[in-house]
Amino acid sequence: MERMQVLNLMSSLKLYGMRVAYDEIMGNAIKRQHEPPKIVGDLQQSEIAEKQARFTDIN
Repeated sequence: MERMQVLNLMSSLKLYGMRVAYDEIMGNAIKRQHEPPKIVGDLQQSEIAEKQARFTDIN
């Protein structure tokens, strides 16, 4: 899947933390030859961090 397709899907799913972190995580993953579960985990952690930051800003 092309990069823009992935980013558009993330936007459609409202995964803004993943979208923002995608390029950095993928760049590191390619450089360090990370396995897919590591990449997915890193993206999920980015999403959780973004949601927690947004929740903290609201309260």
